[in-house]
Amino acid sequence: MRKILLLSTLCSLLISATAMAQLDNLANVSAEWVRTPARNAATDAGDIVVYNPAGLVRLSEGFTINIGNQSLFRKPTHSYDMGFGMGQQTFTQDGADPFLPNLYASYHKENWALFTGIFMSGGGATMNYPTGSITTDMIGMQVLSAAQGAYGMAENQHIKASSMYLTTTIGMSFAITDQLSVAAAGRFTDAKNKTEGGMTFTQSPMGLPDAPYALNTEDNANGFGGVISMMMKASPRLNLTIRYESAVKLDFKTTTKQDDFGATVDGSKSRRDLPAVLAMGGAYAAGSSVKIYGDINYYFQKNANWDKSTMATNESNWSDMAGDATTYALATTIQTSPKMMMSIGGAYTDFMYSNREGYYTKTGAYETVPDDNFNMNIGCSYKITNALSMTLAYMHIFYKDQTINAALMQPMEVPVKVSNKADVIAVGLNLQF
Repeated sequence: MRKILLLSTLCSLLISATAMAQLDNLANVSAEWVRTPARNAATDAGDIVVYNPAGLVRLSEGFTINIGNQSLFRKPTHSYDMGFGMGQQTFTQDGADPFLPNLYASYHKENWALFTGIFMSGGGATMNYPTGSITTDMIGMQVLSAAQGAYGMAENQHIKASSMYLTTTIGMSFAITDQLSVAAAGRFTDAKNKTEGGMTFTQSPMGLPDAPYALNTEDNANGFGGVISMMMKASPRLNLTIRYESAVKLDFKTTTKQDDFGATVDGSKSRRDLPAVLAMGGAYAAGSSVKIYGDINYYFQKNANWDKSTMATNESNWSDMAGDATTYALATTIQTSPKMMMSIGGAYTDFMYSNREGYYTKTGAYETVPDDNFNMNIGCSYKITNALSMTLAYMHIFYKDQTINAALMQPMEVPVKVSNKADVIAVGLNLQF
C-alpha cells in the first residue's frame, strides 16, 4: 500500500507532566511545592531558586542544596461512539512516571546570593496507550478510506509519546535594604519530544498480506529566557513577592526515524514556545508556629507562538484557541515540634480556552486531557539534623468529567467524554551548611 499523508499528524505531541499546571509550564518543580503548593513567597528551603529567587538572601548564610523527586500516577480517559455499529470505545492511559527530579543550589553571604538549578520546566511524563486511542482510530479510518477497500481493518494500534523540557538556571540575588531584595537569572531550556505509534492493516478482500505501519519521530528545540524577581518585607509578619519569567522561543526540528504513514517530513520545523509567566505571592506569619501562603500565577499562552492549526479549525493559532491560564493557590504550614513541620494546601487552575473544542482537535489533547483542575496537597518536613531536613508529600488532582464535541472528521462532530485524575508522591532533601 502506498504511503498516505494523514490529515492529522503525529510529529509533535507536547504534553504536560501533570495538568495541574497549564498547557506547557509546570508548577510542580520541587517536593516542597507538592507539600505546600504556594511557594512564591517562601523562604524556608532551597527550591526558592525557582519560586522566589529574591528571597535567597533571607536564607541562612552559606550553601543550600535542595534535591527532590516526584513520582506521577495519571489516569486520563476518553471514550466515544463513532456509530456505524462500532459501539463505545474507551481508552485509558497506562503506566506511571517514577522520575521527575530537581536539583537547586545557592550560596548566600551578607546581602547577596548566587544560585543555580536544573529542573523540568515542562513535560517530564510519558503518554502511553498500548491498545490505541482516539488518535490512532482516526488515523486508521483515514488510511483505510484512502486505501479504497484494499484493507478492511486496522489492528494492533498503539501510541506512546514523551516530553522533556530540561531547564538550567543561573543568577544572582541582592538585598537592597532589610525590607527589599531583587534577583535576576538566565535560563536555558533543552526540549525533546518523542513519538512512537503504529498499527497493522488486515482483512484485505483482495488477498493482500497484512501491512504493519509504524511511526518513530523525535522533535528537538532549545532556547533562552530570563527571570526577574522582587521580594518586599511589608511588615514583620508579611512578605510579598513578584516574579516574571520571559517566554522561551522553541523552534522544534523533526527527526524522522521511521514513518510508514508519510505523516512527517524529516528536518521540518514547528514552533511551540514556552509561555511567559507572571507570579505573585504572599507569606503571612499568623503565629510563632503557623504560616499562611497564597499564590497567583498567570500564564501568557496567547502571546506564545504555537503555529497554526489544521484546516478543520480554519488554520487558527493554537495559542489563540487555548487562551491564557491562571493558577490560584493557598497553603499553610504548622510547626508541630522543633523538628517537624506539617503542610496542607490546594490550588485551582483555570484554563481560559477561547475555543476548547477547536484546541481538542490537536493531536494528543484527548490523551492528556488538559483542562480545569483542583489539587489537594499534604506533607511534612522533618529536620534530621540541624543542617539536613527531609520532605515527604502527596498530592491528588481532581478534574471535572465533561464531553467535548469535536470535529475530528469533517463535517462529522463526535462527542468525546473525557475524565482524568492524578496522584503525585514526592520526596526531597534540603541541606544547609
